[in-house]
Amino acid sequence: MNYRTILFSLVTGFFLLAATQSFAQHAPTKEQQKQAQEEAKERAKADELRLSDAKDLKKDTKADAKIAEENAKEAKRIDKEASYTAKQAKRAARMEAKAQRNRTDADSQAKKAAKATKRSNDN
Repeated sequence: MNYRTILFSLVTGFFLLAATQSFAQHAPTKEQQKQAQEEAKERAKADELRLSDAKDLKKDTKADAKIAEENAKEAKRIDKEASYTAKQAKRAARMEAKAQRNRTDADSQAKKAAKATKRSNDN
């Protein structure tokens, strides 16, 4: 009798265990399958949209980078021209200062020559 109750409870427990697993593994209904398919389609469309947006952004970025590179080249050229012009202006200023000194020296020499001429005429 003792074995009967133990055996009965074991068989009942095994049956309940098997029944619980079979209930837990039910197949999705058609509506759930359709809903899952629609969600998958929507995700695929969203992925395609994001991919196309990423491609467009990449194209725009490349175009902006090209424009920026051209602007940088132009700025570098202008900077070189400005540097060259500044060097030329500095050189011209030095030459002008030298010419001014030469004129001053020439005026001084002329004054000395005039004084010497005046002295020689006075003698």
